[in-house]
Amino acid sequence: MVKKSNAAVSAVLGLVLAGALMGASVAPASAAPGQVCYFGECSASASSGPASERPAEARQVSQHGGWRGVQIGQGALVYDQFDNGAKFGILLHPEGRFGLMLSHPEWRLRKGQQVDMSIRIDDEVYNGKAVVNESGVLEADNVGKALVTAVYRGRKGRITVGDYHFDMNNLADAAATIDDVMASLKRAAR
Repeated sequence: MVKKSNAAVSAVLGLVLAGALMGASVAPASAAPGQVCYFGECSASASSGPASERPAEARQVSQHGGWRGVQIGQGALVYDQFDNGAKFGILLHPEGRFGLMLSHPEWRLRKGQQVDMSIRIDDEVYNGKAVVNESGVLEADNVGKALVTAVYRGRKGRITVGDYHFDMNNLADAAATIDDVMASLKRAAR
């Protein structure tokens, strides 16, 4: 299988989200010039990279409760949709990095806008910034493994962005979906 670029995988993941494992608190890191920091991890700005590459095809591989797992090339997205139409997703990049995406049908955010976001999983709080991508979706790239592990092992969570709050009461379904997606990615890699 041909490895798709991060830009192509992120584009498909953003479209899927917009249209359709050791916990410790992580504070935002300080960004160096040309870097963006999300939930304790800094990396080069996500806006760099070829936008002309063709995105990989998305294929649903799992669903537990409201949580769905979608494989895109060698990466994946595990996401849930809230009653108000908002969607939260965990990106599993092919090279082992993690990201988050959050959308809400009422948001009218500008591309490149940075927004404070906090995620409480059981008793742990993770604070960071998310950036609005070209699809109007909040995206936090290169999220620390501790946050993803907390979601995987957690019982319940709450995402806060400004005055908006999103409660996740079914994290066992998220863990089951992540398990299925990881198994699917391993099979595809053979």
